[in-house]
Amino acid sequence: MNAVVFKKPFEVSYEQVPRPTNPQKGEAIVRVMACGLCGSDLHPFRGAEEGLRPDTVCGHEFAGIVEEVGEDVALKPGQRVAASFTTACGNCWFCSHGLSSRCDTVQLFGWIGEDGNGIHGGQAQFVRVPHADGTLMALSDDISYDEGVLLGDIFSTGYFCAKNALSALSDSRMDPKDMTVAVVGCGPVGLCAIASALQLGFGTVYAIDRAQSRLELAKKLGAISIAPGDSPIDTACAATVTKSGRGIDAALEVVGAYDALDLCFKLVRPGGVVSSVGVHAHDKGFPVSPEQCYDKNITFRSGRCPARSLMPELCKILKESGIVQIISHHVPLSRASEMYRKFESQAPGVFKVVFDPWA
Repeated sequence: MNAVVFKKPFEVSYEQVPRPTNPQKGEAIVRVMACGLCGSDLHPFRGAEEGLRPDTVCGHEFAGIVEEVGEDVALKPGQRVAASFTTACGNCWFCSHGLSSRCDTVQLFGWIGEDGNGIHGGQAQFVRVPHADGTLMALSDDISYDEGVLLGDIFSTGYFCAKNALSALSDSRMDPKDMTVAVVGCGPVGLCAIASALQLGFGTVYAIDRAQSRLELAKKLGAISIAPGDSPIDTACAATVTKSGRGIDAALEVVGAYDALDLCFKLVRPGGVVSSVGVHAHDKGFPVSPEQCYDKNITFRSGRCPARSLMPELCKILKESGIVQIISHHVPLSRASEMYRKFESQAPGVFKVVFDPWA
């Protein structure tokens, strides 16, 4: 089969690799109809995240058709499905309590370590899915494969970030429509966080990014777009001019960069929330001390999104959110090397890339 494999930092390759066959107990093999390029794929691509074994099939966002199933799998061949970006058994304590990202047997698609442990990813024509019934969600006929790709990672992650902020503000005696949120970083996850915040009822949503094309799309989704100046303080001053004058109730960090998280702590009001879902693959540490958090009564929430736990909930707002418009490129999987480079360099107009493995 054809697939995209990791070779070394700044090099992925479109190659023929062995097709997964003979699904074992609990497994399914999925014929991939659409797969995504995620910002998290860039961490090993840039060399910021080490330990990925060369020739691992990349990617953790995919939707398709069940091709084969092993024993004890309720899903049937021919069913349309979307996968969460991590596997989920569906039965352990964490899966049963809405935290599928911390499943007892969790694995990330597209990550095989140097020790050989892990699973191949979904930027391929076929993918083996462990714990198929817990990891895959059957798609209704009105949900496209593109939408399935979004559900399995970035839409879930943006929603998780916004929902964490809202739940942390539940004791604030405020109506969500009176709350102000700032989203720092308007890449694909940031755009999903904007759409989610609006769906959850936040009254004012600011979008902060240096890329004008991203700010324009954020504005289409309903945000107030702000381009930062030379200093983060310039952004803080601009974004905190609200009717109340109290500042930002919730700051959402979706970049995984030290400066982005630092800006969130500068933006947020006393008693506010910083909600972070960025993958911080750096060694710069944490931008504030416990004492600084104490002095502003800040609540900090973070963690990997439990995508599989949230996917059914997100189906209810998928169409109304308008999030599918962030998909800027539909390209053959054979163009993966080119699109990795363009996405990594934040080329204008490159927001969300969806690959067709069969084109």
